[in-house]
Amino acid sequence: MTPLEWIQQMVEANREALQQMPFPPGLAEYVDELVKSGQTEQIIALMKMSFLIGIQQGARSHETPAPPPNRIQA
Repeated sequence: MTPLEWIQQMVEANREALQQMPFPPGLAEYVDELVKSGQTEQIIALMKMSFLIGIQQGARSHETPAPPPNRIQA
């Protein structure tokens, strides 16, 4: 699977959640300006940051709670 196919599959699989997600004001215009000015590296950096945040959130949601510390009884 190519990166483009993976992104298309992920967008389609998460379309409803993506439509419900609030978008920070001005971000669409910022991305549009990046595209128009050919700043591919900045767009890729934004995508990588999103991916990294998603991985961190996923890992955090699967953490097993640490057992309580042993108590010393006198």
